[in-house]
Amino acid sequence: RPSFMSVAQDQSAPVGKRCNSRVDQTLKKGNNGGKYNLIKKFKRAKQLERQGDYRGSLALLGECIAMNEHDAHSYLAMGRITLKLDGIEAARNVFQSGCDKCRSNVHLLQAWALMEMRAKKTLKATELFERALEIDDSNPYVCHSYGLMCLDLGNDDKARSLWRIPLDHHRASAALVCGLGELESNSGNHEEARRIFKKYSALLRSPRERTEIALAHSLLEEKIFNDAEHASKILRNCMRELSKSEVNGVTDSRLPIALAKLEGRRHCEVGERDDFLRQYLRKACVDTNFVRDGRLFNAWASLESKSGSVDKARWVLAQGLHRFPLDYNLLQAAGKMEERAGNFTAARALYTESLSIRASAPTLVSKALLELKHPSPVSTSTTLPTTNITLVRSLFEEALLVNPRHGPAYNAYGVMELKYGGLNKSREIFQRGIEANCADPASLYHGYAKVELAVGNVDKARDLLKTGLNEIIKTDSIATAQHERSVFLHHTLGMLELNSHRVSDAKSVFQEGIKRHGNSSQLLLGAALAEVRLGNEDAARLLFESSVNADRKHAHAWQAWGVMEMRAGNYAEAKTLFECGIQSCNRHGALWQAYGYMESMMGNLDIARTLFAACVEKCPKHIPTYQSWATLELKAGNLLQAKRLISEALTRDKTEGGSWLVAAKIEEKCENIGLVGLLLRRGLECAPNHAELYAALAENEVARGKIDSARDLLEKGLEVDPFHAPLYHSLAELEARVFNVEGLAKLNQRAAAVFNNNALGKCR
Repeated sequence: RPSFMSVAQDQSAPVGKRCNSRVDQTLKKGNNGGKYNLIKKFKRAKQLERQGDYRGSLALLGECIAMNEHDAHSYLAMGRITLKLDGIEAARNVFQSGCDKCRSNVHLLQAWALMEMRAKKTLKATELFERALEIDDSNPYVCHSYGLMCLDLGNDDKARSLWRIPLDHHRASAALVCGLGELESNSGNHEEARRIFKKYSALLRSPRERTEIALAHSLLEEKIFNDAEHASKILRNCMRELSKSEVNGVTDSRLPIALAKLEGRRHCEVGERDDFLRQYLRKACVDTNFVRDGRLFNAWASLESKSGSVDKARWVLAQGLHRFPLDYNLLQAAGKMEERAGNFTAARALYTESLSIRASAPTLVSKALLELKHPSPVSTSTTLPTTNITLVRSLFEEALLVNPRHGPAYNAYGVMELKYGGLNKSREIFQRGIEANCADPASLYHGYAKVELAVGNVDKARDLLKTGLNEIIKTDSIATAQHERSVFLHHTLGMLELNSHRVSDAKSVFQEGIKRHGNSSQLLLGAALAEVRLGNEDAARLLFESSVNADRKHAHAWQAWGVMEMRAGNYAEAKTLFECGIQSCNRHGALWQAYGYMESMMGNLDIARTLFAACVEKCPKHIPTYQSWATLELKAGNLLQAKRLISEALTRDKTEGGSWLVAAKIEEKCENIGLVGLLLRRGLECAPNHAELYAALAENEVARGKIDSARDLLEKGLEVDPFHAPLYHSLAELEARVFNVEGLAKLNQRAAAVFNNNALGKCR
């Protein structure tokens, strides 16, 4: 579903899309051979641009300008490509030359102003917009772009007046109507927004523009006026009216998809909506007179993939490609499905075919990630292929050439460079994304924050997440993809605060997110976890219930709620919650493990073993289950079985510190004292950030009389995790044992500063 202003991005840079139609009109006039050759060159240049051959396109555009120095279309295309290849200064020179030769061309001025606007050169952009309005004072493209800049600067009144000018001069467009309707709605003038949509939807004749307005109007009715029935009627009426004017009754496929999602929200519970939408899309795709493009097949395949039916998704996409073999989006989606199925050669071929039709940033990013994870084999060599980082970098750079404002490309590129180019290179990529004023800031800032978290820069990660949220809020609306994507920014920031023991701050972040996004299961769960940490169990129960009602398949919500009840001694309630969670999503290892742990704690060892065995079968990579099962067998005296289970866990993942702890306890039980210390030291080599390993090894050193070594280990543990309270207790006991009063006093001051300032538990 698009934003009220989704068309605005198209109309802010309309010239490239309008050039071909104008060239065709010129061609029909029967001009001389020279102009005919000029037009052929221009169309060939546009084709090369779509295929990603920017230098070839620039060369042809240069020839066009040499043939006619007043060819504004070529200057426009050249300016846009030059910006991608050579930067803003070179693009300015192209636009300046074009404006000098074509002094009355509004579109050159508008494109130049838009470039300056995105570069945050507000004064220059304002000057260019004003020059364009002197030539055409009601130009809809200029007014729309100028209004967007004013809106970004917080000047709503100026934006409103600019957008009304072309509407009052009967030069309406969907971008203007959607933009003005969004502005009025955000200002609280909901009835005025409704009036604008009703008035201008009847005046516009373009099927695409009428579709955009219908989608925006239906969202207004559903989200603001809570009238889903009226919203459904708007979409149905638009589909019916457009089907009369379109060939074979075909309408824009965005309308049936939007209608299906709306009807699912109206008539189905949350967990049933995907099935409803799947049935609707299946019927729509079968109707050959109903499908206009590959969007319906793509949406259907996405649902099948989401439910785990990769083979069914591949079949759906194959049907779509049979109908629309040149749909590059379908080819990319088919490549993703082949990649998920492990058919990497087929995926690579599909990405390449998609790019041969049109170079698109998402496809280039997909291909880059495929080469990163599963590099191409080298000729007939039998050796395992190695990642070609040069190739991967070139694909990311090409993606950013195609779309310099594609946030996910910067995200994936920056994360990759953290591993292969280092932290500074990674930061450089993310800074490029910030300077490019990405259309998807949520993805950009989220990726940048995750990189900083990975290297331990918690404060910087926090600042980035807050900045990302502020950027989104500037242009947020109930309809934009950004609105949905900003959920994970709120969630990541909230969990960061929770893990930093800033519980009150975490609670505020989750509450703000819920206020903006309503019944987001992830945010409701985060708020519930904050209440648990604050000791407010009744408030937590209400939030847990809301979370699972918002998404019955949210396994983590069921598990966390069950664990809270288990710790409170409400075993019957916990059992019910675990079983409900397993019924909804039986491949979530933490649910099985928590359920099995509770049964073992209650003495029901056979039931616990059955649950652990079921978990290992369904979730063989869930290491904590092996640890819990091995601990059960250790306590039951079945040492060989315990050793077998923990060996399997360590074989699967040596970086899980808890497995080394269990292995050490087993050897201690077997009285292999020499092995205990060796296992713990090996564990610290594999999991150097596991605080409990430091405590266990320090205890082992104390038993051997090595007090100084134990102290060093506990100090290192506190450096790794300064919030791990048991380490303070262990170090305090150690200092008390050797009567180090001064050391105890310093430790007490250190602990008080850490825990008081960071609000552990109920401190804040």
